[in-house]
Amino acid sequence: MASWIAFPLFVSNGRPTRVNTTAELLFENPLWSSLIISIGVITWFIYRTRKKYKFGEVFKIEFNDSERKLEIKTINLANNKEKDNHYDYKNLSYDFQNKEDSLFGKQRILKINNYGRTVHEINFDRTAWCRNERIDKLIEKIKTGHNNV
Repeated sequence: MASWIAFPLFVSNGRPTRVNTTAELLFENPLWSSLIISIGVITWFIYRTRKKYKFGEVFKIEFNDSERKLEIKTINLANNKEKDNHYDYKNLSYDFQNKEDSLFGKQRILKINNYGRTVHEINFDRTAWCRNERIDKLIEKIKTGHNNV
């Protein structure tokens, strides 16, 4: 509902009181514009669910220095199947972000990239990872660039 109201305001040029042709088209065809916005929102939710289903939730991370591979175990929350993922150190990069906002508070987010594409994303403070007593060692190991060892 909010996006249906806000969309014409964002596409109008200048002040929100001045309506352009796009906003007029949306207001003249409320059924079609509502359907398009609804399909967009539903598509976004399906994309997020599919992404979660495809990659799963990370529950175990091991650095195998002898084979120079990162071993990540994930579980698919939709069907409770476990999956083993193995990545070569040389192809990995890590993006560690510290965020803080008024809604979710402090967040430490780790993105694990293989060939530059994000394959796993872990929000330590919004998942059970925050209770892991060795999480600070894992974060430090990643921050020091373990893939360059």
